[in-house]
Amino acid sequence: MTLPLLLCTLIALTSGLHFGGRFAQAHHAGRSLLPATLAHGGVSTALVVVAALTDPTAARLLWLAVAAVSLIALATGALWRAPRLTRLALTDAPEALAPASRAA
Repeated sequence: MTLPLLLCTLIALTSGLHFGGRFAQAHHAGRSLLPATLAHGGVSTALVVVAALTDPTAARLLWLAVAAVSLIALATGALWRAPRLTRLALTDAPEALAPASRAA
């Protein structure tokens, strides 16, 4: 693997983790998921194009590794961030979990 392909893979990994976290935040807050998805899609598309153009192998399939890392990192970022957001929500409002006291 050459340096440009390694850089494309690492950038796809960090971008996926970052925008996966943004995706989870937007989902948790009930906002639109489109900005995080489109931003990661734009970065990922550019990285896949660069990887396809700089691939030195005869099969020219290393761009698939960049695309796979990008998608896996997005899913991992979203799944890794979601439980943390839930824990934060529970610690911010513990009275929401307490059963309602009934006045007799």
